[in-house]
Amino acid sequence: MSRRLHYILCSILLCFLLSSCSLIDEIKGSSNRSGLSVEEEHANAKYSAYINLNNMMTGGMFDRMMETYIDEFGLDEEIYISDDFSEFTSAPVLDGLVNAVNTAVDRASGEPSYGDADASLILLGPTMLDLIDTMKEISTYYSAKTFVDDQFVKGKELHRQFIAQYEEYGPLADQFFDDFDLIAAQQKLKDLDKLKEQDLLIRYYALSVVMRAQDIEKAFFDAEIYDENILDYDLEEYRAMYDLLTDDLNQFMEYSKDDKRRKKEAWSTLPVLDSSMQGVKVTATDILQILETGDATINSDTQGKVTTGGRNAILSSYFTKVSRLVDAYNNNIKVKVGN
Repeated sequence: MSRRLHYILCSILLCFLLSSCSLIDEIKGSSNRSGLSVEEEHANAKYSAYINLNNMMTGGMFDRMMETYIDEFGLDEEIYISDDFSEFTSAPVLDGLVNAVNTAVDRASGEPSYGDADASLILLGPTMLDLIDTMKEISTYYSAKTFVDDQFVKGKELHRQFIAQYEEYGPLADQFFDDFDLIAAQQKLKDLDKLKEQDLLIRYYALSVVMRAQDIEKAFFDAEIYDENILDYDLEEYRAMYDLLTDDLNQFMEYSKDDKRRKKEAWSTLPVLDSSMQGVKVTATDILQILETGDATINSDTQGKVTTGGRNAILSSYFTKVSRLVDAYNNNIKVKVGN
């Protein structure tokens, strides 16, 4: 499966503007909080269900559950057991995860139609549920230390079962990501238009900064550019994306300083959002320097210093920081600020 741990192009807008039209009313102090038609309610519920599932698969609880197991036992058909193995504690398999899968699958056959994304989700859901069931068995097996009694006999069997399901899950997950990316991209553009129309420019530029950061991320993925071949990326193409990111970040910073506008938009910039934006900007600047100089030894994690050796992971660092930015943004837009 292609690894999309940090490629979370859809991982915004759990309950954003057009997913819950009451935000505009709330900002403006309107008491009309129930003006949605039944069709709009269904559309919002379906979009939120898909976003929720997507986020769980891309850095969320489902993803962490898979990664915890793979980090310990590997992805080969035969289980890897370290010489000093003594215990394994799985990431928790929560009932909410099963509910998230079932809710999204149930919504897939409803309106509005998401076309291919509906079809890919209907295929994906059962495989995710199978993996969840297997992880529950694995968690019970290791928490009870049954591996001591049977010398990993059942553990090896469960591992082969997990690997078979995980290999089936990979292509289905990638297809869902590709299909739903199109839906989410359209929704984000609608959200931007609505924010600008309503003169909510702090919120407009906050969302735009996240989207610009993700545009850079997507461009590298689409070009199959990673840490090891970063110098193959076209400098001028990157510079154009970098300038858009920088311009929008500067606009966000300026508008968010305006006390009257912050009150009007019921906005407060949480420290984690501010630091996440700056983290993305710093790493984006380091990438620009790498492409300009043809020297891939600059690394944000060394604060711009030249590394002394070892593998430089500038793009991995950027993808991680974009992931943090998305999380920070999602949390920030939920903050209620009184007028």
